[in-house]
Amino acid sequence: MPFLNIHTHQPLAEDEFTVPSYGVHPWNVTAAMDIPQAIQAAIRGAESEFFLIGECGLDRLCASPYDLQLAAFKEQIALSEQLQRPLILHCVRALDDVLRLKRGTRQPWIWHGFRGKPQQLQQLLDHGFYVSFGFRHNAESLRACPADRLFLETDDDPRPIRLLYATAAALRHTTPETLAAQLQENLSGMTNDE
Repeated sequence: MPFLNIHTHQPLAEDEFTVPSYGVHPWNVTAAMDIPQAIQAAIRGAESEFFLIGECGLDRLCASPYDLQLAAFKEQIALSEQLQRPLILHCVRALDDVLRLKRGTRQPWIWHGFRGKPQQLQQLLDHGFYVSFGFRHNAESLRACPADRLFLETDDDPRPIRLLYATAAALRHTTPETLAAQLQENLSGMTNDE
């Protein structure tokens, strides 16, 4: 069974697959951007029928002006809703704004690269988020995340995702194969909601 890697910037190993995503990262937002046009142009060249919007979001520690990030993020949320595609989220020190913007959306949001404590995990779950964990994670949170809201990712880490599946499976007292089946089911649930 292949291993789903929900978010990566690395070449895929033979035994893994990913879902393409199209969006403007908050680090790359500029005043001159036409966000919907940029994403629509990328989508036209897409090889896959199913894709995510993002990685997009808010980052209070990057150089891009926060007001521009906020405007770009709102446009990408609207596009996610219009195109009925899940959104993959980048968030650094902007939780309150993200939770406020999440209200009223129908499409699933995946919090990528989650490293927080179980209390923050519960807050995200209470707001309907899926949560994706990478190699750098809080083990207690990874253990506590409900299986039907869980994803795994490598992001910028060059190690193969199967190593993360082995770690996560051991923490969750299951097998990598069982975990892989569950994560594929989670993804399938998103594709069937269209």
